[in-house]
Amino acid sequence: MADWAGLPHDLLVLIAKRVKLIEDFIALSVVCTSWQTASPKDNLDVLSPQLPLLMLADKDDDYREFYSLSKGKVSQILCLPEARGRACFPSETWLVTMAWDGDGELNLLHPFSRTQIQLPSQKALWDLQPGIVKVYEGYHNISKAVLSANPSLTSDYVLVISYNTNVNHLAFWRPRDLNWNKFDVVDTLGGVSNMIYYKGQFVFVTWPGEVCILDVPGPNTPEPTVKSRMQRRMEHYNLGFN
Repeated sequence: MADWAGLPHDLLVLIAKRVKLIEDFIALSVVCTSWQTASPKDNLDVLSPQLPLLMLADKDDDYREFYSLSKGKVSQILCLPEARGRACFPSETWLVTMAWDGDGELNLLHPFSRTQIQLPSQKALWDLQPGIVKVYEGYHNISKAVLSANPSLTSDYVLVISYNTNVNHLAFWRPRDLNWNKFDVVDTLGGVSNMIYYKGQFVFVTWPGEVCILDVPGPNTPEPTVKSRMQRRMEHYNLGFN
């Protein structure tokens, strides 16, 4: 029987550098100690195309299952007590986790390294919309969370969230910020249906079909703005009443 643990270190490094899928790279690193030392994160090609892993629903314990689209099965079971009983929003291989109790603690969580980055709480979002606190308290939840870049690779990134989905409430946060920053949303209809980061811009579409661009403050944009790029395709919802 082959002694897999006894393979030369240089050969193991060459094998690790040829592995493209992050799930296979993780499996490689847990074979034994010698394989783990040959599989540091620097050997993973983080820019190689990846099919997403789908994190399955919470089973009320410290473990979360991940379904592999490429393998057609549950390929990873990770101990993630940091995500237990919390809503999770994936973006750029990280998770925005949201507690349902208290002030609604929010964190960025990397599911494989279990690194956490603390975010301003949901209570801080209520402070951005003081007129709706009593109406939405207890229902003041995030619906979308999108990162501009992977926090594992750079500290120059922006996190944009939408919350209270029946209207457009949008806010952003950067690592240097102490609190959430509000977007001034005007002349848009309905809540955010979906949102992505594409070619240097945050783009979202509302439920009635309006497409908008978010401009985060920077050298050429002093204030956060929302610009419509496609007019509404329907002005009202047909509820089926005559």
